[in-house]
Amino acid sequence: MSAKGLGMTGVINANQELIGIFTDGDLRRWLDHAEFRTDLNITKVMTLSSVVTTANILAAETLTLMESKKISCLFVVDEQNKPVGALNMHDLLKAGVI
Repeated sequence: MSAKGLGMTGVINANQELIGIFTDGDLRRWLDHAEFRTDLNITKVMTLSSVVTTANILAAETLTLMESKKISCLFVVDEQNKPVGALNMHDLLKAGVI
């Protein structure tokens, strides 16, 4: 999460399909939890059903999606729900979409 500066990392299954994300917020909530445990499986603390986009969606449409969901980053997936990239608001700013 820190190395890429996205504030999230993807969680994939054995078929390389995106099954959820683990965000900075998930980490903070997990550390803050009264019954914090380090032996939990990531699936117990990750965000399920994350918002995604696809490569064929216009950047402006992705921005609208991000704004409507009040999120600052998301994964780009292919037809099999396999991650092919990630976007954050800074990427869209640099590209001049915003």
